[in-house]
Amino acid sequence: MREQFYQSPVHQSVLHLVTEALKELTAARAPSPTIRQLAQLIGCSEETILESLEFGRQESIGLVQ
Repeated sequence: MREQFYQSPVHQSVLHLVTEALKELTAARAPSPTIRQLAQLIGCSEETILESLEFGRQESIGLVQ
């Protein structure tokens, strides 16, 4: 059951939000945010961000679609 928790869609969603936030900050040439700043930016806990970085998975996109 613990394994299912860490493979939940929540972690994938938060990982996606983190990735998008980092893309926007990079485009704006902003300094790298801390975990706390990311949590405030996307509206979730620091713990959830850390779990998402560890256990979240991004879908791989093939070159040919």
